[in-house]
Amino acid sequence: MRVAAFASRPPITAEADISIREAARIMAERRIGLLVLTKGGELYGVVSERDIVRAVAEGVDVEKPASSIATTRIVTVDADADISEAAELFRRHGIRHLVVTKGGELYGVLSIRDLVREREVLRHVADTFAPAFDYVLPSGD
Repeated sequence: MRVAAFASRPPITAEADISIREAARIMAERRIGLLVLTKGGELYGVVSERDIVRAVAEGVDVEKPASSIATTRIVTVDADADISEAAELFRRHGIRHLVVTKGGELYGVLSIRDLVREREVLRHVADTFAPAFDYVLPSGD
């Protein structure tokens, strides 16, 4: 099962210099949890729901640019990667969204919610990781 089959396309993007307020409005209007920011047509960073909530809780001026709260060290996964690779990236980085690329270009966004909704994906990921658990967990003998 490939990531491309589950990625939301096209990704919702905005220029990095839009305000935090505008980023939140776009996310609410489009019902997305991650907004991809671009600068001069190039991938710049991402703003998540968590970033918005944290900024508001800390009293950050919501008229500041979204780039001021963006994550610029973006975790990506290739569209042709197996879905178990995406699951491992979610787990390892403790994140809910991955930017999906294809041929080095922005392709889409994958959320952990996209995977959890699909029973077949859960089964595939469980089957992929089961041998690792057998190795790590004691047998109880």
